[in-house]
Amino acid sequence: MPLLQELAGPVRRRLNTRWERRTLNGALVFGGVTFVVATLLGGILAPPGPPRWLAVALAALVGYAVHTGMSAPVRRRRRILARPFPPEWEKVPQRDVAFFRALPARDKARFRREVQVFLGEKRITGIKTEVDDTTRVLTAASAIIPIFGFTDWEWNQINEVLIYPDRFGEDYTFGSARDHNILGMVGTGAMNRIMILSRPDLIQGFRNPGDRRNVGVHEFAHLVDKADGSIDGLPGAALPRDAVGPWIELVRRKMSEIEHGRSDLDPYALTNEAEFFAVASEYFFERPGVMQRRHPELFEALSRVFNQGMGSGLGAMARELRHGRQRFGRNSPCPCGSGRKYKKCCLA
Repeated sequence: MPLLQELAGPVRRRLNTRWERRTLNGALVFGGVTFVVATLLGGILAPPGPPRWLAVALAALVGYAVHTGMSAPVRRRRRILARPFPPEWEKVPQRDVAFFRALPARDKARFRREVQVFLGEKRITGIKTEVDDTTRVLTAASAIIPIFGFTDWEWNQINEVLIYPDRFGEDYTFGSARDHNILGMVGTGAMNRIMILSRPDLIQGFRNPGDRRNVGVHEFAHLVDKADGSIDGLPGAALPRDAVGPWIELVRRKMSEIEHGRSDLDPYALTNEAEFFAVASEYFFERPGVMQRRHPELFEALSRVFNQGMGSGLGAMARELRHGRQRFGRNSPCPCGSGRKYKKCCLA
């Protein structure tokens, strides 16, 4: 497919048109600037004799190469979205992700596209453990749930997720040692843009939403917090300036309630403000109805932080939590919504 035709692909293949416009405009500007600079340098540095058109042609080639390189992410993403959602992935959110099941059909379609983009652009690497479809899709779901309210969000803070076979220690080793009690970690320093997740805890976080714990959501909430430059419990990129002071005061009061035994928030939230934010985020996405009843002020604050009106979907979420984890038999309706039996559709 010619470059211009591919860049003008149909809107249905787009996930984030603002990101596309920004990327393509940047590629056009830098390609143009490169062409002008290369043309001028060619005229100045070229030895006398060769025709001027040759310098211009070479400058155009360099400018085109710069444009092509900078616009490559857009073409790659469109190729990802041009592919159908793999049937073997479909049963994972239908079975294990209550947040997904509670979405209306249009939002489910966007969720699937976000899964495709995340898994198409980020590396999911198993460290002495198998990375199957369940692990991959649940990792992507962990990333998508906290930012589903931001249609223009880009996961620039992460390149790779390492999947460990068990919990691990601060030295990144895993096994049966007593200090191997870390479920997940956002890397810093040499591990920047890398996340580590314990595979059993990742899966358990989705299969038991009643415990208000989900290590995948927890770690990606840290990255939402980090979007303004630091993991400090103050998600400045998602919090309006006039809401910063009330948020700090709310966190202080809620941490005091935990200290005095007057809260059902996980005491791990007392570690620091950053962990409070991540723990509260788990609660918000796992049991939003319970949080709205027991912590209405915190619920409203997190609704603004994540730009997700969970209140409108509380009924659907509550129904999915009551129904529990779905199971698919050969004669069950196919989870992809085709109307056919599972054995004649996705299973086939």
